[in-house]
Amino acid sequence: MRAKNYGPCLAPVLFALAGVSAIEPAAAQTTQSRAVTYAFNLPAQSLADSLVAITELTGLQLIASSELTRGRSGGEVKGRLSLDQALSRLLAGSGLTFRFIDAHTISVEAAKGGQRVLGPVRVEGADRAAVSGINGSRDSTATEGTGSFTTGAMTVGSKTPQAIKDVAQSLSILTAQRMEEQNITDFTGALEQLPGVTLVQGNTSLENTFYSRGFEIKNFQIDGGTPLTTQFGFYPQIDLAQYDHVEILRGAAAYYNGYGQPSGTVNLVRKKPLDRPQVTLEAQAGSWQTYRSVLDATAPLAFDGKLRGRAVVSYQDNEYFYDTAGDNKTLLYGILEQDLTDTTMATVGFSHSRQDSVPWMSGLPRYQTGDDLKLPRSTCLCFPWNYWNFETTEIFGGVEQRLGDNWTAKLNVTRSEQRSEQKLGYSRGAVNPLTNAGPILVVMANDYANEQLATEATLAGTFELLGQRQEITVGISRAEARADDQLAYLDLISGTAAAPYQPYAGGPTYYSGSPNGTAPPIDVFDFDPNDPLYTEPRDSLPKINYHYVGQQQWGAYLNVRLTAFDRWHLSTGIRYSNYKSSTDQEDLCTQTTTGACAGRQIGDATNPIVQRWDNDDLSWPPTVTVSYDISSAMTAHVSYTDIYQSQANKLDRDLNPSQPITGSDLEVSLKWAARGGKLNNTLSVYRIEQTGFAQINQDSYPRRPDGSIDNTVLVDNAGNRYVGGVVTPGVLCCYDDGFDYTLISQGLDLEVSGEVLPDWQFAAGYTYNENQYRGADIRYFRSDPEGAPFASAQPKHLLKLWTSYSFAEGWIRGLTLSLGANGRTTAYRAGTLCTRLNPPNALGVSSCAQTVDYDYIIPTYAVVAARADYRISDRWAIGINGDNLLDKRYYKTSSGPTSGNWYGEPRNFMLSLRGRF
Repeated sequence: MRAKNYGPCLAPVLFALAGVSAIEPAAAQTTQSRAVTYAFNLPAQSLADSLVAITELTGLQLIASSELTRGRSGGEVKGRLSLDQALSRLLAGSGLTFRFIDAHTISVEAAKGGQRVLGPVRVEGADRAAVSGINGSRDSTATEGTGSFTTGAMTVGSKTPQAIKDVAQSLSILTAQRMEEQNITDFTGALEQLPGVTLVQGNTSLENTFYSRGFEIKNFQIDGGTPLTTQFGFYPQIDLAQYDHVEILRGAAAYYNGYGQPSGTVNLVRKKPLDRPQVTLEAQAGSWQTYRSVLDATAPLAFDGKLRGRAVVSYQDNEYFYDTAGDNKTLLYGILEQDLTDTTMATVGFSHSRQDSVPWMSGLPRYQTGDDLKLPRSTCLCFPWNYWNFETTEIFGGVEQRLGDNWTAKLNVTRSEQRSEQKLGYSRGAVNPLTNAGPILVVMANDYANEQLATEATLAGTFELLGQRQEITVGISRAEARADDQLAYLDLISGTAAAPYQPYAGGPTYYSGSPNGTAPPIDVFDFDPNDPLYTEPRDSLPKINYHYVGQQQWGAYLNVRLTAFDRWHLSTGIRYSNYKSSTDQEDLCTQTTTGACAGRQIGDATNPIVQRWDNDDLSWPPTVTVSYDISSAMTAHVSYTDIYQSQANKLDRDLNPSQPITGSDLEVSLKWAARGGKLNNTLSVYRIEQTGFAQINQDSYPRRPDGSIDNTVLVDNAGNRYVGGVVTPGVLCCYDDGFDYTLISQGLDLEVSGEVLPDWQFAAGYTYNENQYRGADIRYFRSDPEGAPFASAQPKHLLKLWTSYSFAEGWIRGLTLSLGANGRTTAYRAGTLCTRLNPPNALGVSSCAQTVDYDYIIPTYAVVAARADYRISDRWAIGINGDNLLDKRYYKTSSGPTSGNWYGEPRNFMLSLRGRF
């Protein structure tokens, strides 16, 4: 493995971060009182009784008028908690707040304006800015320390924290508690567990594609900001040690996310500093030599707690259930918050991660007919000299300014940079069922460099009109994603009769027309990665330099939520979006005898190409949502969201950009926040339509001398030829639009998450999706008949479940047992495979001489997982996770006969030790 062990290098950092926990800021006695923890065991009962019990336990004085407590109930409060934590849990949903008058006296008061508090309450200190989170965080959406599978507020569907029941779109959350219980440590693991999301393994063991409602999820946010993109050489190798929770919105993202994707948007919410010292340690060891450790330290740092910090370090080393492949990862994350005034807070932070990997590319093949090869799950058609190494750095900052009691202005900036280099050998080709031959060795190399800059400014607030509370949000955002000086290389395995490819001295030679074939064959049934045939090939010369490939998006939006009557709400808005795509590239000479490189030096630049495309859009008709409060805890929604997706990278024969894809997302939902907001329930029915797709102009294919159509090249109106239609990477010629061709996706989402009964947490999501092609011009896009699914590999039925019960009394007190299952119904793959090529013609182009049809079912499967966790003391806990307990043998992804078939993990276990101080 081309990886370095950075564990020893982290030792000084770990000791330095651990020292944060020992910081004793020059705080008042109030701060010390709030840092003390107590063992609470209060049932849900009258608020007055709970306040008396807290007074008796802590010795502090709680002041509350009988008018405030009369008729009110307090929530259950159990466990070792600080006063902030205990009072926040007690008062959640009551409409009350509290503040420290001095180190020994606490006042319980009505929330400002008499507002009903649905989630975490605001805690006001005598000498500091408001603490919104339930665990001492300024982030009101934070889930750390809540022990819950749900939340009182999310930001993925809006720019301000909103209760799940008040947002029309389908929202789901993976809280800190669930991430801990299910041992979810990375971006892929999180999306695997979120309802309605289907994972498709990508080209390598490090890449994944995620689908929601039949469409690919391409955008993700951080802290609800301007979306970043997974395009232009960025690969989300994200360690979740730096994040508090993960949110997802399924369906089109309305006003806030620029060009509309009908799939959904993922929002990662960073861990924020707490208002008290806390250190968390975690160590894990599990199957396939997986080892992981995390140190998380936070504390007030200075200025009587107005400056707070948090730092996280993680280290992981693991292999896989298949041979050869492995990973080595490190992460360093830091964040500072400063209360500049009582109404102004500034944030600045960074993260840096490094990942050195021996990945597997392309997965397993199948027989040409699509039949399963039934290979052992430990099979990996990969090589010990494979590598893909990443370095990712993120710098972020923001300012939040409260304007009076009802308005807030925010400015957020995130800059991300990722650089990676790879060299990957892999198998390509289906297996002939008669000869067991077919797959050959392919080797590729790339250097990637991605930079993204996302900026957003928002103003949100409320005002009174017609005796009702009205809400408004305005904002402006800009996002740029670019790849600078990205190199593409010549094929590492290629040869001619005059200069054949020879893997080792004296070995067989390979070239087009060689009796040995064009590349070393791979025997998938008796594969040996150390065979001399698979000797690591020499690095090749770069052939193209992409000086700049990228896009810029900026937009402005306005959203209003109007209430004319007590129970009726109308939410609408408008957005202007502008999209620009740019490419600046040049070819690099790899020989000096022919064409533009004749007489030049190796590496000289030729054929410079500079291209620019842009378009803009004013969303119309506007997004509209009508909501009706059936009760204080239940709301019905009907929403319409416009879909606008640029395809400016598809040029017509005059090299003008195609018109955008348009469509609509219609959704009807019923949402119920039960048990005072501790349990969220959602039922949604949706229908998505997309139309306006551009397709290749069939007249752009030239004819060969024999009269046959050459479908490897396209020609524009000026006579320029483009191999594969590629003008520049990501920009294609030659397209038409205006076809009668529509994608329709419709279905149902059902989700339950939160506390079903005291000590019993439950999260379950069921998704039904049906998708299909419609339109008279389907023949120009697909060979499938009208009505066929456009995402046939996606299941119609998808179920995800995780539940846990904590024993609070008796001899098993401190034990938590959890059980979960992920299941999906059948899907299928079908198509035509070329199994034999004709010899190259005079132009060097080969055509297909023989084809085979394939059609196979991806079977129904369910994977069962469980966990047992025991709290040894108030500070230490030990747990064990088991996944795929029934050792189900299944393919989590099946892509076709030539490659892309990936087994799911066999039965595995992970032992965890956690400490919190």
